[in-house]
Amino acid sequence: MKLTCNRDNLIEGINIVQKAVPSKSTISILEGILIEVGEEVRLTGNDSDFGIVYEVPGIIEEIGSIVVNSKTFGDIIRKLPDVYVSLETDNTGNILMISSGKANYKLKTISPENYPPVSFLNTDNAIELKSDVFQAMVKETSFATSQDDKRIILQGVFMEQRENEMRCVAIDGYRLALKTAEMAEKNDYGVIVPTKILNEFVKSLKPTDEKLKFCCNANQIMFYTDTYRMVSKLYKGDYIDYKRMIPKDFKTSVVLETKAFLNALERAALVINDEKRFPVTLYFSGNDTLTVSVTTEVGAVKEEVSARVSGDELTIGFSARNFIECLRVIEDEKIVLSLLSPVSPCIITGESDPSFTYLIMPIRTR
Repeated sequence: MKLTCNRDNLIEGINIVQKAVPSKSTISILEGILIEVGEEVRLTGNDSDFGIVYEVPGIIEEIGSIVVNSKTFGDIIRKLPDVYVSLETDNTGNILMISSGKANYKLKTISPENYPPVSFLNTDNAIELKSDVFQAMVKETSFATSQDDKRIILQGVFMEQRENEMRCVAIDGYRLALKTAEMAEKNDYGVIVPTKILNEFVKSLKPTDEKLKFCCNANQIMFYTDTYRMVSKLYKGDYIDYKRMIPKDFKTSVVLETKAFLNALERAALVINDEKRFPVTLYFSGNDTLTVSVTTEVGAVKEEVSARVSGDELTIGFSARNFIECLRVIEDEKIVLSLLSPVSPCIITGESDPSFTYLIMPIRTR
């Protein structure tokens, strides 16, 4: 195996495939990166549930394949002095020689024979959408997935499409996040995607990646661009009927500036040392004012925020963190809060952006 490539291109490929390389594994070969040199140079990272294949441009002189320790190989390449890197195996294939400028390394390799391949999915019915649209869908929902190991399906984002509308949904038992997007072509599917692959994929997208594609079957999903592919297992099971969770009747409606409300909640959170015991209290008054207050063992805070309140006056308690995390991902300058009673959930929508909906469950106040 022998090739020459650009160091920065190689670093970019290593950074992306390392997202799928476990730092520790009972299968030691998975702690390495598979390097395959054929018609192109391919780097692969794989933890059995999640695999990434990245193609690096290069000048190929001899084909071959090896596995190298991911951390050591990555650390070496990032420190090389020259813009060009030469990779070559010795006659035994057990040593990888790395050269760049006046720096020369010899790195032990592992036989690729037992490295599990990343199988690509059939792309005949792949779905295409703009990268910035998908990034927004993931950003505005994935934070609301559950961290509870006992509820595996809630650790993923439910992606579905009916007709021309695509939806991403996340639920953790205390809140719900929903983001929609209009698609050019009609489709009909519903899958539960692990949050990890969604977050890693959108973080790996480059400004030049204007569009992305994905395809799925009953067991796996594959996201891809021109240079790399990410394949992941899907969570199996029936997702919660989230549409039934969203109330349609309200008695109080509040319009307020997103940033002003977020800042008030963040200031209130400074004195909260136990969210379950000390929820933040929101009082919606008839004089177009929202009062944010909380009293804890640490201290107390009370702040008024300008708002346009319609309907009944209402006092209700919430987890400050649940509200804050929702507000941080909202781009709309103003939001609408819709409420029914102190024991009913709050619905958050955009005043001008109808593509997102958040539901937050209340907490009883003392």
